[in-house]
Amino acid sequence: MENERSCCCAALDDLAIVGMGHSEDLDARILATLDTVKDHGGEQWWLHAATCNQCGQHWMIAQESRIHDNYCLRRLSGDEMHAILALSQWPEDFLRFEQVLRLEREAGQVACFLDPRSPALVDTAHDLRRARPEISVADIAYALAISTGQAERLFRPRRWFSWRREDGGGRG
Repeated sequence: MENERSCCCAALDDLAIVGMGHSEDLDARILATLDTVKDHGGEQWWLHAATCNQCGQHWMIAQESRIHDNYCLRRLSGDEMHAILALSQWPEDFLRFEQVLRLEREAGQVACFLDPRSPALVDTAHDLRRARPEISVADIAYALAISTGQAERLFRPRRWFSWRREDGGGRG
């Protein structure tokens, strides 16, 4: 009988993008054997290093639950894991949130927001601009998988409307 806790490491590409809440529980099966050994923390709150408790494979994981809801996994060598653990030197692949969002977009693993001014979109657009002030609206739109026009609107103040009747009654 096959071990139910056998890992998925050998089946994963060196760079894998896996949706959160995958219909076949792929994310749960992958994460079941990965033990976090270090959180990056700070401004890179999404970034972790993990080791498989079945085969010993090391992984860098970007847990992106703000926009596209994916886990981005990158296979690490022993030297890379040592640099993370001993020196806090992380590979650059997932250090910028923009990079993580672009990887998800390029893999076709994107979310669609029903609210075009969702707080997650607005906050992330502003965070991307703070992280890289010269970022273009087109680059923000690409990372968020939205139109350039929609990305432009994320930077405009929200307009509130009054529902007053001419006779002074009603909501207001």
